[in-house]
Amino acid sequence: MDRAACMREWIDAFVFPQANAWEERQQLPPAILDDFACRGWFGAALPPRWGGLGCDSETLARFCAEMARGSVSLLSIFTVHNMVCQALLRWGAADQQAVWLRQLASGAVRAAFALTEPEFGSEATGIRCRVARNGDELIVNGAKKWISGSCHAQLFLVMARAKEEGLMALLVPADTAGLRITPMPDLLGFRAAGIARLDFADCRLPAAALIGAPGAGFTFVAAHALDHGRFTVACGCLGVIEACLRASVAYANQRTQFGQPLRRHQLIQALVADMATDLEAARALVERAAKQRDSQAAESITATTIAKYFCSRAALRAATDALQIHGGNGCSPEYPVMRYYRDAKICEIIEGSSQMQQLMIASHAFMRERPQRRRRHG
Repeated sequence: MDRAACMREWIDAFVFPQANAWEERQQLPPAILDDFACRGWFGAALPPRWGGLGCDSETLARFCAEMARGSVSLLSIFTVHNMVCQALLRWGAADQQAVWLRQLASGAVRAAFALTEPEFGSEATGIRCRVARNGDELIVNGAKKWISGSCHAQLFLVMARAKEEGLMALLVPADTAGLRITPMPDLLGFRAAGIARLDFADCRLPAAALIGAPGAGFTFVAAHALDHGRFTVACGCLGVIEACLRASVAYANQRTQFGQPLRRHQLIQALVADMATDLEAARALVERAAKQRDSQAAESITATTIAKYFCSRAALRAATDALQIHGGNGCSPEYPVMRYYRDAKICEIIEGSSQMQQLMIASHAFMRERPQRRRRHG
């Protein structure tokens, strides 16, 4: 059995049947995360030399789709953990990699990516979390908000601004003195993802906490992590679309309205047809992005952005239509479609909102199609 099939079997047995209850309790059981770690899945995208599984992007895409089909909250924890892994793998110094990567691959240490702040989202210039040098120490003050996986994390990758040097990417252990982690309950979606606010009050870090060069925190480190995050979210949205389609077909087959099965109503058929079409289109875009990422093609970032943009919007359409097909039952935790609807909306926002993706896609299109300057004659 291949790795993605193992994930599917595990999701069907241990996650899908309990996911609605976890969202109601707003907590993933520690035993589930421990089992996930024991199977090596936290290190799915890390190379074997660091104890990872070395999955290629196509396998990782199937992993993420299966996770989201079972629990988008689980996918969220996996996503932010691997964003930190990828940042360390690409930009970490050899000693930083030696300290952290094997622990991250095994799940002994779980990580979260801390970028968003109470008064800033996608704009890097708005970061107010500050870092100052004091001899060999780095002192961090400020706050982060909406940070997935925080309640389970032992390590954070934090973006902070130095007065003279610009944005820095810092590794901050969760037990750092002065760091307060405050859970954020009762959110719209991702309710079991351990989302929290982080407050830094004179948090003292060694100089070795800095990843990459000073001033390169967003342009290189965060941008690399976000690109990976967009890919896993796109793949997760593919799983949500598939789950919505399956739930809708099953419900329409067993539900009767006006004396005939719901599936015989043409308006229901139209909603299912749109879902099935979006599923195929989303799968094609994810597969294209995966192949370009594995070949390190120049277009891979744009392909990933397009996949995230389309898949997140398609997931929300699918969840909206699935809820409509279920009618009043769709508004009940007895069925999974209410959870898909809430989570799909969040997927349009995280790792860059749909509007940010539009700007990036349009910028690439204009750059690629810009007219050649006429040569001057004379």
